[in-house]
Amino acid sequence: MKGIVREDFAEHFRILLLATLVGLIGGLTSIFFTYLINFFQSLFWGESASFLAQVEKKSWILIILLPALGGLLVGPLVYFGAREAKGHGVPEVMESMLLKGGIIRKRVAFIKALASSICIGSGGSTGREGPIVQISASLASTIGQIFKIKERGMKTLVASGVAAGIAGTFNAPIAGAMFAVEIVLGEFGVASFTPIVVASVIATLTTHYFVGDFAAFKVPKYTLISVWEIGPYILLGLVSGLVAIFFIKILYLSEDKWDKLKFPDFLKPAIGGLIIGFIGLKFPHIFGVGYESIDKALYNQIPFIFAFLLIFIKIISTSFTLGSGGSGGVFAPSLFMGAMTGNFIGQIFHHYFPNVISPPGAYALVGMGAVVAAATHAPITAIIIIFELTNDYKIILPLMLTCIISSFITINLKEESIYTLKLKHKGIIFKEGKEINILRSLFVKDILSQDYKTFLNTQKIGEIIDQAISGRYSVFHVVNKNNEICGVITLNQLKSGIYQKDLIDSLVIAEDIAIPEITLDYNDNLEKAMELFGKHDLEEIPVTKDGKFVGVVKRRDLIEAYNNEIAKREAIQGLVSKLKFTHEAKSIEIGHGIVIEEMNSPPSFWNKTLRDLNLKANYGIEIILIKRKYPPLTIPLPASNEIIRKGDILILAGPRESINRLLTNPSKFS
Repeated sequence: MKGIVREDFAEHFRILLLATLVGLIGGLTSIFFTYLINFFQSLFWGESASFLAQVEKKSWILIILLPALGGLLVGPLVYFGAREAKGHGVPEVMESMLLKGGIIRKRVAFIKALASSICIGSGGSTGREGPIVQISASLASTIGQIFKIKERGMKTLVASGVAAGIAGTFNAPIAGAMFAVEIVLGEFGVASFTPIVVASVIATLTTHYFVGDFAAFKVPKYTLISVWEIGPYILLGLVSGLVAIFFIKILYLSEDKWDKLKFPDFLKPAIGGLIIGFIGLKFPHIFGVGYESIDKALYNQIPFIFAFLLIFIKIISTSFTLGSGGSGGVFAPSLFMGAMTGNFIGQIFHHYFPNVISPPGAYALVGMGAVVAAATHAPITAIIIIFELTNDYKIILPLMLTCIISSFITINLKEESIYTLKLKHKGIIFKEGKEINILRSLFVKDILSQDYKTFLNTQKIGEIIDQAISGRYSVFHVVNKNNEICGVITLNQLKSGIYQKDLIDSLVIAEDIAIPEITLDYNDNLEKAMELFGKHDLEEIPVTKDGKFVGVVKRRDLIEAYNNEIAKREAIQGLVSKLKFTHEAKSIEIGHGIVIEEMNSPPSFWNKTLRDLNLKANYGIEIILIKRKYPPLTIPLPASNEIIRKGDILILAGPRESINRLLTNPSKFS
């Protein structure tokens, strides 16, 4: 026992030391990424103290074309370099934590930094916080891989990278730690929280040393003039929640429409950039991260109607930038929308009640936190970020109230946050943990058993008791003459009637005591099966297909299938990094009847997505890696929308029998 404790302490201490290194690298990375954005912004628009003033000096044709040029550079960089660098950044980190044990490809940090800085610098309407989260997390994952950290420690290390990135960007160590725990890690424990705090503090100290004790925004002095202000703040919370919901809906609607557009993916960001350029002719405030415009809202330098319009223009422009394939975050756009929403509401109330209502800048500041809280479903993180920006305790009361109201609105009207909705579209439920996602990938038909006992619905209870007591089953399935399930009877039910068997034998038949509506469909996944097992204390559940009873699912078989899937995934993750560096044919046994095989993509697979082929659901086969000769590219654990091309080399994992059939006659699998 002492040896185990000593070993655990050594591992925790090692994670703590590595978290210190991650904090240092995260702080330096946040500084470098900011300079990289400024470099490309100067390259595209020229150097100036005011970005908006510099944009206004450009000709209309350059304002339109420069964002398109940025998109033209970003598209191929992401498409051929690292697909994970497309979009927000935070959902991709959450996915790696949930399904890949915190493993992130080493190239992601470089591609994400370059793609996002070009996108933002050229005028793309996105933020820098999402990218810095993914960049720092990727670097932390690389460090973990170098030192061969185990899965739980790897997740803690990646979360430490997330905290370091946010802390270094905002000069907000508490907010960085809370962002990592509340949004990315999804759980709290002292063993994991300690390294996260250490990384966050080290990142903040690093930026202090090289940049100084800076403020992300120029925040005016805040005062709560009157208790009557609580009313407008409540309204701000309600409106902020609705703004966040509208943003989430438009963003994912845009992504869906762009994904369906029949056009080369690596050219879509250029088209998106062209649209952003046209919007920027009238509303240059939407270009880039928008911090300068947020400062103007905080100091009430934005006209009343213009602030209102900018809320919706920013939603549309950010949705076009990210939907088309641009690279950047949604955190800064959420701050922007919140500032404009708060400024708009603040101007209304301050105009009519100047003596009891604070200046609009106060409402802009609180609105920033409210929209972030609503969009991310993380009110604690939002409250702490705004508090650390102001260092003013007086703002806490309206800030807490507004953030809680806005997040309450979105959580009840929109189940998923702006981050988790992207995962849900891939079939990943972040809040429920890895177990649910694995169960969703397994199906009832794969573990169907024919080991069961049935009774006709018309059989007398005495006959049923005699057979059941002398048998080995604890659950019995009642069917009618058409083999349709009528319900189930448990052994415990029958035991209670043993002493009254002679009395009730002529009065009761099987259908009278059968428990109805406990059935699974042949095509259901094992998540539903697990829900039924949890709700009803049964060892097996009947399965129907087209209304007919076809077999049962046993609890022990479900658990065994889950454990086998866990073992298979762990083996696959361990082999992916090795397989992607070789072009030699492979055929590897990984246990539990599962093999990994390498094959050239057959013609029947060309130009089809993994979703179209549906090999996992139909045959239990997964494509775990795609290798391409031109351009040089490896895609581990490819997404369902990945298109198989001529010349691709596919790494398959699945039952040997299914893979052998696929190799022999691939056309039958398409």
